[in-house]
Amino acid sequence: MKSLKLLEMLKKITCSEETLQTARLKKTAFTRERKMPFDSALAFMLDMRKTTIQTRLNMYFEYNKGGEAMSQQAFSKLRANFDHTPFVAMHNAIVSEEYSGEHELPLWNGYHLFGVDGSFLQLPRTDDLYEEFSRHGHDAQCPCAGVSILFDVLHGWALDPIITSGKMNERSECENHVRFLKEKLPHIAQNSIILLDRGYPSENLFKAIESKGIKFLARCKSNYSIKTVAAPMGDSIVYLNGGFKVRVFKFALPSGETETLLTNLFEIPAEELPDLYWRRWGIETAYFRFKRELCVEKFSGKTPNSIYQDFWASMVLLNSVAVFQREADEAVNKRQKSKVIKHKNRARTSDLIITLRDRFIFAVLGGRSLPSTHEMESVIKTMSRVVSPIRPGRSFPRVHKPFLSANSQLKSCL
Repeated sequence: MKSLKLLEMLKKITCSEETLQTARLKKTAFTRERKMPFDSALAFMLDMRKTTIQTRLNMYFEYNKGGEAMSQQAFSKLRANFDHTPFVAMHNAIVSEEYSGEHELPLWNGYHLFGVDGSFLQLPRTDDLYEEFSRHGHDAQCPCAGVSILFDVLHGWALDPIITSGKMNERSECENHVRFLKEKLPHIAQNSIILLDRGYPSENLFKAIESKGIKFLARCKSNYSIKTVAAPMGDSIVYLNGGFKVRVFKFALPSGETETLLTNLFEIPAEELPDLYWRRWGIETAYFRFKRELCVEKFSGKTPNSIYQDFWASMVLLNSVAVFQREADEAVNKRQKSKVIKHKNRARTSDLIITLRDRFIFAVLGGRSLPSTHEMESVIKTMSRVVSPIRPGRSFPRVHKPFLSANSQLKSCL
């Protein structure tokens, strides 16, 4: 999908009467002229600035509406009149278009690669959010939402985001992702591999994936089962309980530890399996972008409705960033094609997000007309000016950090 097509689809949904009729929670909502109409409210909520709501409102009215800005309290009342379904509609529409079969998508040996992983979002401390989402962990003091995403690690798209209770069962949500893939995108499912980390392996989950005609590759714990423990180094076949056939590949890491992979891919050369599994890292990068660059945990409200609105708006933006990233990267490659460089470069995502926010979210979706092709090329060129090198094989030890305070989150997003 091209960026201009993306903006056209988002604008069409925000301005649709059907979107309003589906989303509003009161029949009388948005039936008279307001300081901020329904479509403008959606555009405002898609903005990625994570300053205070009042600061964002002041900026929005200065650049788009003119006149005195509405108050934060008035906006809170306004957003309570509709639910999160407009953003779900946006997300589903652009995913359906991108994966319709009309667009060329990146593949690995003819397969789409999907990572599945779960995470948790710290929520504001309110009784309503405790009741809606619960906590994660026995000693947690804040309410938490569980999040699971089916993520295209080659393309940078989130296909099936789920937000649920802090007591989320990741394997159950993975099965939901598998059903989504098979039912909504069957032409994609038949050539797909799901990549799983070591918290997921279970015979029931493997059977559920295979029953849908989908391949899997999972890292498992060293003591996952007696049969995998007994399997020799290298490539072998074992039958788990119930006679379920699985391929086991054991190999030594540079640290000297033994890594164990399980898969129902029997035709792929064994030496390619580690590289295939390591491509799962794309979903870890997605969560970093989701939490640190889009700052999803800096929620703009403290009600369950506002949490759902912010979550789904962020998922629309995550896929929008992927669209612009691809075009900006193509511009970088074209500009550097004749140059001798040590590392291949790509447009820096954090700067790209700022340009996307400033040039489109407030402007195009806020009421102005769609840009021309020439204007789009100019913006993509701007996005491609600041680059970051791609260093193959680079790795860092994972540092587990505690939840940030609200002030720390805000500082990291400014």
